[in-house]
Amino acid sequence: MEDFSSSVINTDNSISSKETAINTSQNLETNNEISPYLQKQIIKSIAQNLRDIIKENTRRNLMKYVKYDLFYIGRNPPISIEDYINRIYKSTKMNISSLILSVIYIDRFSELNGYILSMKNIHRIILASCLLSIKFNEDVSINAKYYASIAGIPVYDLNNLEFYLIVKLQFGLFVNYDIYQKYFEYFSKPMSNDIKKKENTNKLINDKDNA
Repeated sequence: MEDFSSSVINTDNSISSKETAINTSQNLETNNEISPYLQKQIIKSIAQNLRDIIKENTRRNLMKYVKYDLFYIGRNPPISIEDYINRIYKSTKMNISSLILSVIYIDRFSELNGYILSMKNIHRIILASCLLSIKFNEDVSINAKYYASIAGIPVYDLNNLEFYLIVKLQFGLFVNYDIYQKYFEYFSKPMSNDIKKKENTNKLINDKDNA
């Protein structure tokens, strides 16, 4: 967690694991298994971590190494990272597991390519990684035209972003379940603490009422 420029969270084998990978579609949490409150908190936590990466990259004067590639746009988008993730999440009705996989892909992409995240590339990277994770993790067909309309870009550009990212990921979309769990637990922690606080508060109230 210290080196935000290279990964969202540091896990021992998040990129280079040689263990047997699994297709996660049969094993990961679906939205039906996770409360809306926790889903919201996971999104907030993911957005905060991505902002922290960019902030740390700026502090370390790494923006001069930002690549002018397909993900790069010449200005900061008018929409925040959290709002953009929410737009994709709600519009596509993707599973929370797919969203977490998309973060793992961003992590892999950054580490494999020495890629510097900035406000001028993060939105398109999020878009492409979510598209890949949905296709990999969920048994649904994606309407490219609709997905492109969510992002406000032509279908041709969307297809190029998807292809560019999967090539840079070396076509590695499989994720070991243990790695997924580390990410899930990491992004769930803030919410877990809040739930405990609420439960303790409610218990205190109930104890007072019953006294």
